[in-house]
Amino acid sequence: MKNLTDAELLSLVQQENDEKAFAILVLRYNVALYKYIYARVRSEDDSKDILQEVLISCWNNRYNIQNPEKIFNYLCRAAYYSVIDWQIAHKKILARQTILLEKDEPSTFPVENQLIAGEMREKVDTEVAKMNDTMRKVFISSRWESKSIREIAQEYGLSEQTVKNTISLALKRIRLRLQTDHWLSVYILLTLCSQFLNGTAYMI
Repeated sequence: MKNLTDAELLSLVQQENDEKAFAILVLRYNVALYKYIYARVRSEDDSKDILQEVLISCWNNRYNIQNPEKIFNYLCRAAYYSVIDWQIAHKKILARQTILLEKDEPSTFPVENQLIAGEMREKVDTEVAKMNDTMRKVFISSRWESKSIREIAQEYGLSEQTVKNTISLALKRIRLRLQTDHWLSVYILLTLCSQFLNGTAYMI
């Protein structure tokens, strides 16, 4: 079974609920996903928890995976949004700890986290779908597949500066879209933008 392609393994997972096939499939990308998550979270325990959530989500949504040849892209995208969820929760926890030093109130943050994260994911997906073909491919390669600027430039025949400019424009579009909807979405997106600006969003 280890010699089967991703498409063949996913077929077994979707048609026969084959857990062994799923384990073999995700094991191929386990290390790469962990590195992707850890680079953004910088916590071993949190990275392991996020990775586990991504794999569980992948199993629960196995029937919705349409392109078996791009299973790694699907996992990276799931990891990308799981990291956003973590960032929202993490910053809320820090803010909440400060508030609790001043007054004692019932906490509703977990529910708020889920609503805001879900809303943000939907808006980002919508805006990405509206991008032209080149911008969409470059953005997805950078943000969801964690490819370096050099890799993206070589893949699409662009200069590295063009790739950087394209990512910046894509982030600006998303930021402007979110800016009219929710202040916290803007705050989290700015965190992602800072990753791009300081170089942590891509490795050259």
